[in-house]
Amino acid sequence: MLWDLSHSLRVSGEETYDLVLLNTPIPEEHAAIFQLLWNHARYRIAADGGANRLFQFMQTHEEELKLPSLICGDLDSIKSHVRASFEAKGVDVQRFPSQYSTDLQKAIQALEEREGSRPLELIIFGGLTGRLDQSAHTLHVLWQLSPGTLIDGMVVPPAEGDECKDGRVRRRARTLVVSDGCITCLLDAGSHTLQHDRRVLGKSCGILPLGVATAHVHTTGLEWNLRMYLVQISLTTDGETSTLGGFLSTSNHLAHDNGDGVVTITTDVPVYWTVELQTDDVLDTAWLHGHKHRA
Repeated sequence: MLWDLSHSLRVSGEETYDLVLLNTPIPEEHAAIFQLLWNHARYRIAADGGANRLFQFMQTHEEELKLPSLICGDLDSIKSHVRASFEAKGVDVQRFPSQYSTDLQKAIQALEEREGSRPLELIIFGGLTGRLDQSAHTLHVLWQLSPGTLIDGMVVPPAEGDECKDGRVRRRARTLVVSDGCITCLLDAGSHTLQHDRRVLGKSCGILPLGVATAHVHTTGLEWNLRMYLVQISLTTDGETSTLGGFLSTSNHLAHDNGDGVVTITTDVPVYWTVELQTDDVLDTAWLHGHKHRA
């Protein structure tokens, strides 16, 4: 499968993704990236307290940002003056009170109703910073959305009369999380070619086998490549398994001579791929200027 992790950061005349903003800070060092992603999304959904973060960010960037398409969630985090301000500007605010889905899942469910039969790539902005349990939930939702993962049913059914669905969401071809200086995705079992625009993405990266017992992985394009071949139930002598409590490929780098930014990963189970996002002050100047002035 081909992944272009910089695709959504290249402005074009067509809408190619939707965006959900979570209740985590919008870092000023990635302000240009956030503005670009936010303004060129087809649907822009703030999940509950994400509206507070957007409102705060707009105090210094208001003329540069579009209004959200929707604010939704159980609305226990959005501040009253923030809600009033957005409603006065005509923004749709909807409360979904279900306790069997999180604000992120509610936002994705609302997106599913709006997009109909035209699902696009989904970008989740935030969600991998702050509280560990919330970061784990963001990774859980990536697992839910991925086409090639196994999903258990709900342990507890929604209560009778619940006004919202439980935490189930539809699978989609591609979902990216942009959060805390990195871009993260879940790679299904199989072979993947990942393209990285080195003007936008840095060298630091990692492969995380979360939610699986072991992962047997082969890579190219990294400073420390993994060459792991599974032969029946044992590994060849030059192979290792990647697992928590065992060997992990964290704090890896794109190879110094990998100017085109192409990395290949073959894995026998789903693994998370994460790569560094450049801060605004080191973004390629020509790239940043060109994208700020394109419609």
